[in-house]
Amino acid sequence: MNMSCIKNTLIRTAKVQLDTHKLLGADSHLSILEVAELIDIVKGYHKFPKSRIGNSTTVFSLN
Repeated sequence: MNMSCIKNTLIRTAKVQLDTHKLLGADSHLSILEVAELIDIVKGYHKFPKSRIGNSTTVFSLN
């Protein structure tokens, strides 16, 4: 599964969660922050990680 496919799946999932939230209204379990994050994902404002496994820039401390 490549990054583009993962990103598209995440966007589709966010859309479904937002649609469910809209249907449930006040009975929804999502917080306002969770809804805002889902909207950011759908609108393209969410920053997706660009590193790949094996190509990470993680720094480890030896202390």
